[in-house]
Amino acid sequence: MQSFDAHTAVPLPATPQPSFVQDLNIPFLLGILRRNWMFPLVGFLIGLAAVAAYATLTPSLYKSSARILIDRSINRYLQTNKIIDQPVIEDSETGGQLYILSSESIIIPIVRSMKLTRDREFVGVRANDSTERGGLLDGIKDLLGFDPPDRSAEESRLERLAVETFLKRLTVLREDVQNVISVTFASEDAEKAAAIANAVADGYIAANRDAKFKSTRLASNMLKDRLGELKLQAADAERVLQEFRISNNLLSSGKFGGPIDQISGLNIQLSQSRTAMAEAKARVELLDHLPREGAAVPRVADNDVVLKLRTQYFEYSARAAEIESRVGPNHSVSIKLKRRLDQLSQAIRDEQRRIARSDFELAKARSEELVSTLSQLANGNGAVESDAKVKMRELEGTAEALRSAYDSTLKRFNEVGKNDDTVGQDARIITRAAPPLQKASRKMLIVMAGGLSLGLMMGLGAALGRELLSGVIRMPSQIRQLTDAYCAVVPAVEVGSGAHTNSASAGVGLIEEHVIDAPFSRFTEALRNVRVAIVSRQERNRGTIVCVASAVPQEGKSVIATNLGAIMAAGAKRRVLVIDGDFHWRSLSRKLAPRATEGLLEALEDPSRLASLVVKRKRSGVDILPCPVAGRLENAAELLGSPLMEDLLLAAREQYDFVIIEAPPIMSVVDIKMFEHHVDQFVLVVEWGQTKSRLVQDAMLEVEGVRERLTSVVLNKVDADALKALDSYKGPRFGDYQSDGARVRQSVRQ
Repeated sequence: MQSFDAHTAVPLPATPQPSFVQDLNIPFLLGILRRNWMFPLVGFLIGLAAVAAYATLTPSLYKSSARILIDRSINRYLQTNKIIDQPVIEDSETGGQLYILSSESIIIPIVRSMKLTRDREFVGVRANDSTERGGLLDGIKDLLGFDPPDRSAEESRLERLAVETFLKRLTVLREDVQNVISVTFASEDAEKAAAIANAVADGYIAANRDAKFKSTRLASNMLKDRLGELKLQAADAERVLQEFRISNNLLSSGKFGGPIDQISGLNIQLSQSRTAMAEAKARVELLDHLPREGAAVPRVADNDVVLKLRTQYFEYSARAAEIESRVGPNHSVSIKLKRRLDQLSQAIRDEQRRIARSDFELAKARSEELVSTLSQLANGNGAVESDAKVKMRELEGTAEALRSAYDSTLKRFNEVGKNDDTVGQDARIITRAAPPLQKASRKMLIVMAGGLSLGLMMGLGAALGRELLSGVIRMPSQIRQLTDAYCAVVPAVEVGSGAHTNSASAGVGLIEEHVIDAPFSRFTEALRNVRVAIVSRQERNRGTIVCVASAVPQEGKSVIATNLGAIMAAGAKRRVLVIDGDFHWRSLSRKLAPRATEGLLEALEDPSRLASLVVKRKRSGVDILPCPVAGRLENAAELLGSPLMEDLLLAAREQYDFVIIEAPPIMSVVDIKMFEHHVDQFVLVVEWGQTKSRLVQDAMLEVEGVRERLTSVVLNKVDADALKALDSYKGPRFGDYQSDGARVRQSVRQ
């Protein structure tokens, strides 16, 4: 596309056209917000409502915390000094205590004891209300013969709901110190928050103590059963020994030298071996009968495999605690880590059982080996002493071994019995929860700022989207992209109070001649650029026919046509004729020639009368050919497309340098299609912020040849603020040569 220098009227080389995005500057965006201020306001109110709803539905809660210390020093000391032999929570198992604290075995008793299924904070409905409604409904259903409701199912549902709410409000975390666990509970009541936090801590301590009691009682019962067996075996051995002595007249084994001493030493070793075997067997049975949960493993010598498994358990436990604190206990990753911890714990138990069984088998093999050695010595020493004495020594050794095993088991049983009521605790409460003095901060300022900002941003986005998706033309770049023609930006002008009148006789202050009243305004300067473009494309010496049209009515083509005629007639003293070619609306005739009785219709009948039918405007020097008809003509399009119109335009070309025709709207009627082939240049008027780009495209397609003969497009009635936005890149000195002069406002219908 060629552009034109306003001073020299010489075509300039084509320049890259600015894109739509380049016009999206801050003043333009402010103009969008000014026109669509309702959207940001509604968005702001929506954000405010969302914040209010959040504050109402999610009230601030009181948070109270209790701290539990996992202390293993006391039990380790007691075990080292052989005072007790109870299981101890190892460092690697501390992470697992977090899951015990938040398990249902701790929570459900608290829910039941504190009657949280009747608490609206936990179940959302008051128990007495639901009971009253349920009683009334039950009575009605009984009268109607319906089956009574299942109260147990309803109670179970309420308990499940209370437990879920409980878990959401409960937070169990390890402190910076590895063996300190913090139990925090949030509630709408400060007293309730502290009471529940303390109840969880107390429940955990009680569960830990009960687990130790169960382990101790289990070990005590097993030792008691074993003690009874050893007592019977020892009594039987003594009885057999006494009967053997009596039957063989042997009162005592006496002391023998040589092989007999070896046999005596082996008997002592056999007794020790059987004692070790009995202890190993008791340890195996204890491990086999321990519960899978709630009790720790008894002390068993660890090998490399157990140490490695304990290390893995500690690592997974730390990782599980960290992930649970981020995503919660019900996340799939937390559940997988729990399963892995259970697998590692079971692997440790299985390995310890294998070690205990191996120790038992080793002690058993050792005992059998000693028995075999004693038998060989007894069979090989018949020459030294009688078989009876050898048999007596065997019976004595067996009896002695059973007595030793019975004594050691009895001692162990007595120790367990003494410590049954004084079990050493691995955990203790170091800080009890106290009712907080103020609610936990929910950072309402951040929530409010975020909600209001989000609502405002949504409103701004809606305003911008509405503006960009509306399809109306607001920028010259849109015109250039649609038509590839020069775009003149004409501001909207306002009627000012003063000495000017609006009378047709005087002609002073008429917007149709605004260029005369404000010769240095932006309005006038824009039309001068249109004149330059028209003059530069003038190809013939005789009069040039210029058609001023618009896509739809009320876009201001009448004002543009008359002011453009005044601009072209000024200075160079060109002869300019403006024809009101709109048989339908005739706004130009009503404004500039209201008293005319003859005009275009008569000129079509006799073109030679043209000079006598025009109305001369003294101020502008423009001749107006009005269209004073009584009403709309049915054959207006046929008249404009007839040979009469061609003859009239030929006569006008001979008498005038420029003939400007104000045509009816392109998309409203077909009139312009009938005479467009007589037109040399087109000037298209587009109303800013009202005309859609699709209409402009359709208008150029409706009339053949408009695009090729389109000289310029006038973006009319541009808002003053929008004009500042469009000119913002030009700097503050751009308008120094322009003055608005007498300010007038375009009428609603131009």
